[in-house]
Order: sequence, then structure tokens, then C-alpha cells
Amino acid sequence: MSDNNINTKDFLIGSLIGSVVGASVALLFAPKSGRELRDDINVGSKDALEKAGEWKDTVQEKSADFSEKAITRGTELKDKSVEVSKKLSDNVTEFSKETTEKTKELAKEVSEKAKVLGEDIVDTTSEIKEDVSKHTKSVAEDAKSKTESLKKDTKDLTDEAKKDAQDLKADAKKDAQDLKNKTK
Repeated sequence: MSDNNINTKDFLIGSLIGSVVGASVALLFAPKSGRELRDDINVGSKDALEKAGEWKDTVQEKSADFSEKAITRGTELKDKSVEVSKKLSDNVTEFSKETTEKTKELAKEVSEKAKVLGEDIVDTTSEIKEDVSKHTKSVAEDAKSKTESLKKDTKDLTDEAKKDAQDLKADAKKDAQDLKNKTK
């Protein structure tokens, strides 16, 4: 903004000096007499001074206008920057709140699902335990039944073996008596 004022000021000063020099050179090279030339130079100088004064007033007005516009525009930009910054801050705050809420909801859902899954595991484990217990009792009862059957079979075999042994003993005694009788 200050570079713009300096450039405008330099341009106007250069234009003023260039106009004075140009008018003076034109008068010096014009084919007039010395008196007419001096009168023309005086008139030209006065005209140049009047124009310089007008330009000075114009430059001051323009500078005041530019300064007001710059201040107004700066204030507008500042206000807009504050507004954008506030919106951005609000958006970040809202995003942070939403993210926190969603994270809490997700954690709650995961916790509930884990709880349900844990309960399912406990239920399944209890069912398996009951099944294993029932199967073990069944196997134990079968084993007991088979053991009793084997005991009975063993007793029957033992009784049969005793009877066979007694029959063999009796037969052996009889054969021995028969042999004894034959040998006499």
C-alpha cells in the first residue's frame, strides 16, 4: 500500500518536472524574439505552476481516497479473517465433539458385543461341561455294567471250572480205582 503511494507520488512529481522542462525547451527553440520568448516562458511557468497546484490537489484527494479505501478494505479483511477463523475454530470444535461422541458410541458397542460374546462363551462352556459330564456318567455306567457282567461271567466260568475240575477229579479217582483194581 505504501509502495503504491510512493509510486503514484513519484509519477506525479516526474510528470510535473517533465512538463516544466518540456515547456521550457519548446519555448527556447521556438522562433520568437527574446521579449516574446520571456513573456511566453513567464506565461508557461505560471500555467505549469497552476497545473502543478491542480495536480497536487488531485493527488491529495486521490491519496485521501486511496487511504480511506485501504483502511476500509483492511478492516473488511480483518473482519473477514476473524469470521473465517471463528468458523474454522467452530468447525474443529464440532468435529472434535462428533469424533469423541462416535468414539464413545463405538467403544460402548464393542463393550456390549464383548459382553454378549463372553456370555455366549460361558453358556457354551456350561453346555459342553454338562454334555461331557453326562457322557462321562454314561461311560461310567456302561463300564460298571460291563464290569458287573464280566464279574458274573467270571464267576460263572469259575463255577464251571470248579465243576469241571471236580468232574475231572472224580473221573481221575474212578480211573485210578479202576486201574488199581485191574492191577490187583
